[in-house]
Amino acid sequence: MEQLAKSMYAETFERLENPCWHNVVRKVTLLYGPPMVRPDVFLVSFQGGGQDDSPSRQTWPPRLLYLDDAHKFGQVLRKNFREAGLYEMLEKRTVAMATCFPEAPRDEASKWMQKRGPRAEWRRFSSAWVRRMIDAMRPRAVLVFGKKASDALGLNSQWCDVKKQPHRMIVRRTEVEGCPAVYCPHLSGTPEKKEVQACLAEVKRIVDADKARS
Repeated sequence: MEQLAKSMYAETFERLENPCWHNVVRKVTLLYGPPMVRPDVFLVSFQGGGQDDSPSRQTWPPRLLYLDDAHKFGQVLRKNFREAGLYEMLEKRTVAMATCFPEAPRDEASKWMQKRGPRAEWRRFSSAWVRRMIDAMRPRAVLVFGKKASDALGLNSQWCDVKKQPHRMIVRRTEVEGCPAVYCPHLSGTPEKKEVQACLAEVKRIVDADKARS
């Protein structure tokens, strides 16, 4: 698994050596934590916000970045996992990636959804690697945050509604590379707390059922 992750980093940084990307890509983040085989959860967002000017990491961080993130996404993520009773899962058995490796401010996100041009090329390159890492890691559940991440993975027409207790919320499910996936509204917006909790309850149900079969 580490060899595959190293190949992803090597290919990405070799790509960045081309001067044509210098006006498009400021910083890249690939893995938001260590790679692992059979994690409980694989988090997929659309793109890092590019809030700091630190250099791109040449390898994965020693622990999940969202555990120490001071920005809204990380704060809301931690709060919701705690309230769902899943913080240990987040801390120890969760992997995270974005479907666009290049980071960018939130107000530039629509540019990275263009169908043509250098940003589209990077989105396709990144998303292909996300799928490849999901296929290799075989997570028990994939949690996809927001429509842009879903679209980048080609999932927007594949979600099926599943009504779940106790909140009677509609939870959407599909598969990514044969792994069960749950859709969740993006946490940087203003999603309803009960909707996010319903998504996490579905993730827990999938993970618990898989462990029971193992």
